[in-house]
Amino acid sequence: MKKRALIITGVLILATLAYCKNFFIPYTWHQKMTLEVEVDGQLYTGSSVVEVNVGNSDPITEGLGFPLQFGARGEAAFVELPENKYLFALLSGGPSDSGPKTNAVNIFKDQLPRTGIERFEVLSASPLKRNIPRSHYPLLVTFTDINDPETVQKVDPDDLSAAFGPEVLLKRITLEITDEPMTEGSLEHFGLMKVLQVQSTLSGLVKFDENYADPIYYLINKAFKIGGLQ
Repeated sequence: MKKRALIITGVLILATLAYCKNFFIPYTWHQKMTLEVEVDGQLYTGSSVVEVNVGNSDPITEGLGFPLQFGARGEAAFVELPENKYLFALLSGGPSDSGPKTNAVNIFKDQLPRTGIERFEVLSASPLKRNIPRSHYPLLVTFTDINDPETVQKVDPDDLSAAFGPEVLLKRITLEITDEPMTEGSLEHFGLMKVLQVQSTLSGLVKFDENYADPIYYLINKAFKIGGLQ
């Protein structure tokens, strides 16, 4: 009898989890951000694919005024340049609507229904691609020492030569809805990631960007890797 009760309980739990997954996270898509940089006339590219999901909130959260839940999993895009230099497009720190959870909705909004969850149904099923507008660029950074996150430098997308030397230009940043798998493990070989994984924040990395309303408080591990519903 006890064994039968446990089996029934297990089945109910699995059924509930399956229901919640289908109800709360009905739409998922993969979006690929690609950086294109020209150095002395030669094009260098780097990209990353992030998984995004969106669905209806639970009744309690919806009652608080948040009818939808957004989630994202993946890693920041980067491009390797000559002389062991790297340009990173962080997952946080840019304009408020430039993060991976909502940037596709904003960038492709003229190709989506204006309102309603139907927007995400179209987005998750459409092979869209577009240059990201300058106003929606992510925060771009580089490091004078790739093993030391405290050597971070903010990069002006209109003046890469200030950080990388002459004849270095950011050609464009694109966003694409793709069926490619989510990027995983591309950042692990960088020494700076080992430091960030140990230290959740680095107080020496306080920055202020006069172009955005909010200060960039800290460079943290989540600026490079993100996962789960929020």
